[in-house]
Amino acid sequence: MGFLSFSRKYTWYVLVVFALLLAALGSYFRSFELYELQTFDWRCQLRGPRPVSSEIILIDIWNDSLKELGAWPFDREYHANLIQVLEQSGAKAVLFDILFADPREHDQAVIDAAKKAQNIYFAFAFADPKRRKNIFTATRLESDLVPGYRQAAKGVGFVNAKADIDGKRRRTVPVISFEGKNYFQLAFRAAADLVGQGEESIIFKPGQCIELSPAHRIPLDEDSCFIITYAGSWETTFQHYSYLDVIYSYAQAAEGRKPRIDLNLLKGKICIVGLTSQGSHDTSPIPIQSVYPMVGSYANILNDILQRDFIHRASRGINLALLVLVGFLINRISAGFKPARALLGALSVMSFFAVVSVILFCTAGWWIDLFYPMVVFAALYASTTLSRVLLEMKKRELIESELKIASQIQKSFLPESMPQVKGLSIAVHFRPAKAVGGDLYSFVNLAPEGKIGVMVGDVSGKGTPAALFMAKTVSEFKFSARDRQEPAGALEQVNNAIASETTGGLFVTMSYAIFDLVDKKMMLSNGGHLPVAAVSISGVSQLLSAEEGMPIGVMEGVAFANSTYPLHAGDAFAFYSDGVSEARNRRKEEYDVQRLQKVLAIGRSETAENIAKRVVEDLDQFMGKAEQHDDITLIIVKIDEAI
Repeated sequence: MGFLSFSRKYTWYVLVVFALLLAALGSYFRSFELYELQTFDWRCQLRGPRPVSSEIILIDIWNDSLKELGAWPFDREYHANLIQVLEQSGAKAVLFDILFADPREHDQAVIDAAKKAQNIYFAFAFADPKRRKNIFTATRLESDLVPGYRQAAKGVGFVNAKADIDGKRRRTVPVISFEGKNYFQLAFRAAADLVGQGEESIIFKPGQCIELSPAHRIPLDEDSCFIITYAGSWETTFQHYSYLDVIYSYAQAAEGRKPRIDLNLLKGKICIVGLTSQGSHDTSPIPIQSVYPMVGSYANILNDILQRDFIHRASRGINLALLVLVGFLINRISAGFKPARALLGALSVMSFFAVVSVILFCTAGWWIDLFYPMVVFAALYASTTLSRVLLEMKKRELIESELKIASQIQKSFLPESMPQVKGLSIAVHFRPAKAVGGDLYSFVNLAPEGKIGVMVGDVSGKGTPAALFMAKTVSEFKFSARDRQEPAGALEQVNNAIASETTGGLFVTMSYAIFDLVDKKMMLSNGGHLPVAAVSISGVSQLLSAEEGMPIGVMEGVAFANSTYPLHAGDAFAFYSDGVSEARNRRKEEYDVQRLQKVLAIGRSETAENIAKRVVEDLDQFMGKAEQHDDITLIIVKIDEAI
């Protein structure tokens, strides 16, 4: 038995450790990442628009440009013209989200214009870069620049896009290693010149940060990706200018006409040029908008750097530490408080964790994992509560098993069969409210033949303590009443025996009657119990009780009185506990003694057993589906016709 107990305990510990290890691995490997990304999106939407730099503008190749200038890709002379216009307008920097990968007519014009402007950034793309540890590496180029473009540009950067598992663009790869050298994403390359000291001064710390300058430290996540803070919707965040309008405005101004736009507005601006027409393949969903052009990502990256508005995702270690800390707290609350308080406490801790996570994100840009911890916390509370329920069920089963034994023991103190006395019949109905009860009764055969004592009692209180006190009282009563010919003396002796000992505040009411069929009389003594209901063969009802007597066990030396009543053939007597007279229905009405007397009167001509059955049926009908709150004891004594 000891080995089995040890084995079960060992198995339980193994299961607990396995569950904790599984939860820790789930946190570390970011299980349910898809749902965590959704909570990230909700937080982005909740905190609303972000600060926007007025320096950043977008020059859109929109439907109007395609309609006027022809199908895409344009004649590159237009790009050369755009560079010249922006250079003469005083633009600070120009980023082309356009791949100049195939040689075309007028490439030289673009190269010459870029050399003259000295602030142009061109794009290229790698072929399927892969992450190795926390560094992205490429083995070949997919779209390289036409010869001459690199030399003419202020800088070049790749435009490889990165989407999360749900297809949304929340992050970008800022650095890709190729042939032993680090290359930078287009927006980061431009930022190195705008806020730093150029490409050569960039410090890249994989999985930690990129330092453009001592004052510009850009955080990266553990995958060496930059989490983009989208400042707002595409339409309302940055200033947009039409590619076509910029070119036409310059031509109109040169001809002395009023331009479509004031080109002086472009002075000192960081211009990002890209294809944004309807149906463009260069769009995807982002956290705050379902369709967003890729060129807008570069604008947001530059804005994040200029505004120093970054999102920091907590490391796996920090998330795991928070999971363990808060999980331990929820476990202690769930295990240490009552169910209602445990639920309220667990919900409070979980709500506090969620609110703090949202506040930290909205105010400081700290992204703490939310979905997985909440799942674990809920599962932890449920498992802890279930364990408590199972433990309580096991305890209850043990208690119920013990109560069954106690019930059997208690019944052994009560008469197993009715005494057989010529000229008198007895019937008993006993129904405890719980497994064990505090009601008691007993019969005493007295000499000479034809005498019998009938006792009924009710212990104050219910349950196991009352049952134990009942057993003691029955034993004392049997000893005290065995040789006594009058009931008052028996009650005095049992009272002194019980009152002399500590009873834990319990006492018992008791009514004891001795039926003498030879002298045709009943002698009754009452110790604070209910009166005996009596009905004659003619239907006359009365309540019989002794004048003196207090409950048994309250104090020693109490005197009890005897009252004598004549017996006649056909008389019926009902000894009962307050579980009968005070039984209630669902309307809180009491059964009361008067109703008991009416039932006795109706069944007075029947046998004791039939009278008891009639009373019980009427009592059950009265109570209906109401719960039984007290022990029910009923003893019917019927004087036979032949007395």
